[in-house]
Amino acid sequence: MGMCAPGQERAGAMRETGGRRQADAVGRLSRIGDTAPETSPLLAAILLALVGLLIWVSAASAPQLADVERLIDFDAFYITGLLIAEGRLAEAYRLADMMAAQRALTGTDTFMTWTYPPPYNLLMQYLPLLPRGQAFMLFSVLTLAAYVLVLQRLAGRYMTAVLLALAPVLAVQALIGQNGFLLGALAGWFCLASLNAQPRRGLAGLPLGLMVIKPHLGLGLGLAALVQRRWTVLGVALAVAAVLSGLATLTFGIGIWGAFRGAVAEAGVILQQGGYQLHRMASVYATLHRAGVAPETAALAQAALGVTALAAVPLALWRGARPRVLLAVGCFASLMVSPYGYDYDLTIFGIGLALIAADLMARATRAEKGLMLLMAWIAGGWGLYGTAVGVRGAPPVQGSDLPLVQAIIAPVYLLLLVMIWRVMCRSAPATPPATPPAASMP
Repeated sequence: MGMCAPGQERAGAMRETGGRRQADAVGRLSRIGDTAPETSPLLAAILLALVGLLIWVSAASAPQLADVERLIDFDAFYITGLLIAEGRLAEAYRLADMMAAQRALTGTDTFMTWTYPPPYNLLMQYLPLLPRGQAFMLFSVLTLAAYVLVLQRLAGRYMTAVLLALAPVLAVQALIGQNGFLLGALAGWFCLASLNAQPRRGLAGLPLGLMVIKPHLGLGLGLAALVQRRWTVLGVALAVAAVLSGLATLTFGIGIWGAFRGAVAEAGVILQQGGYQLHRMASVYATLHRAGVAPETAALAQAALGVTALAAVPLALWRGARPRVLLAVGCFASLMVSPYGYDYDLTIFGIGLALIAADLMARATRAEKGLMLLMAWIAGGWGLYGTAVGVRGAPPVQGSDLPLVQAIIAPVYLLLLVMIWRVMCRSAPATPPATPPAASMP
C-alpha cells in the first residue's frame, strides 16, 4: 500500500519540520531586510552593540584608577566610594578636599565636583568592591539594560526610532559612565507603572521615590501624579525618599547633610563663574551665561522657563491629554527646571519620546522626521563635539573658553519640543498605529 516504515515516517517528519524552520528563518530575515529603518530590529541591535563596544573601550582604557589620565564622571563615583570606605565621605563634598583626593589617587589635575544627595552614596559605597574597569562595566551595562528594557516596553515597534534619536546621548553615557541610564530607567519604570491597571498604579511611587538621588529630574513626573490626584503614588514616593534619606543619615551621620548643603553652595559659585563645561549643559542658564549674560539674569530666565515648563503639565491635563502624552510632557518639562543639567540627562527625553513615538511616526512627514532626528542629534551630541574640538588639558575646574563652542543644547532642545508639539497637534490618522500595551517591570 506504499505505507512508510515508522523510522522512515519519523525521518520524513523531521525533514519536513526542518524545512519549515528554515523557511521561517529565511522569512524572518527577509522581513528584517524589508523593514523601514525606524522599525528595524537589526538596526536596533547594531546600535546597542556599538554602545556596548564603547562601554567596553571606556572600561578597558583604565582598568585601575591609577591608569586614569583624565577623570570622567564615573571616576567621581568610584573615588567617592573609596572615601566612604575610609570614613571620609564628608571630604567628597568639600571642593579642596575632593580635588586633593582625586589628584592623590590618579595623579591628574582634572577635577569632578560631588553634589549628589546623601542617599546616592548608599549605592556608591559598593563600587570599589571591584577594580575600576570592572565596576565601570558592571554599572554601565546593568543600567543600560534596565533603560533599554523600559524603552522597548514603552516604544514597542518604534524602539529603533527612539534609539536613533538618542544615539549621541547613548554614546556620551557609554564613554563617561554617568547615571543617565539609571535615572532614565527609573523614569521609564514610573511611566510603565502609571499606565498599568488601576490596582497596581500605586507601585509607580517606588521609582519616583528612588529618583531622590537626582530629584529635579522627577519634578515633572511628580507633578503629573499630583494633578491627577494620585495620592497613593505620591505617598509611596515620599515614603521611599524618606526611608532612603533615613538610611543615609544612619549610615553616614547627620552631619553629611550639612556637608551636602555646603557642596551645593560651592557648586553654585562655580556655576556663576563659568567653571563647568557650559557647552555640555542643557539649560537656558548655560546658554545665556555662555553668551555673556550676567549670571543673575540668566538664573531668572532659567527660573521663568522652569515654571513655564512645569505649568505645561496641568495645562496638558486640562486640554484632555491622554495618559501617555501627559507623562511625556512631564518628562520633557523635568529637563528644563534646573540650571545644572547636562547632555546625559537627555535620557529622560528618550522616555518621553518613547511614550509618543507611535503618534509621532504616524503624524510626521518624512522631512519632519529627518529634521527632528537632526535636532535630537545636535542636542545630544553637541557636548561631545565641543569636548573633542576644544578641551585640551582642562584646568582644575573643567571650564571651557572656546569661542566657537557655545552652549546651544537648550535652544535646540526647545525648538525640537516645539516641532514635536506641532506634529502632535494634528488630527490622528484614519488608522492609528498600534500602541504597545503597558507592562509592569518584572
